[in-house]
Amino acid sequence: NQTLQTIYLGWNSIGNKGAGKLAGALKVNHTLQTIELGWNSIGNKGAGKLAEALKINQTLQTIYLGWNSIGNKGAGKLAGALKVNHTLQTIELGWNSIGNKGAGKLAEALKINQT
Repeated sequence: NQTLQTIYLGWNSIGNKGAGKLAGALKVNHTLQTIELGWNSIGNKGAGKLAEALKINQTLQTIYLGWNSIGNKGAGKLAGALKVNHTLQTIELGWNSIGNKGAGKLAEALKINQT
């Protein structure tokens, strides 16, 4: 698809395997600007897969990942993506399990991120 800009997939059962498949699509997609994945039990593994896609994707501006059981490991992976991604403007991580370590990694990434 060369026109889709927004997709809402909240409140499903995507899990980390589905997140991996979506991550694969995000790596090659050149039009999507917003993806909403809240309440999908993506977890740390799924967050890591999405983070790898965010390192490559150059069009996504907003990603919603609230209520996905993402902890410090997943936050660390996402932080790594934020260091190199130049298009993402909004990342929503509310109601996860991110603690001090994950918050620290995100804070370090925000010092580097220019978007």
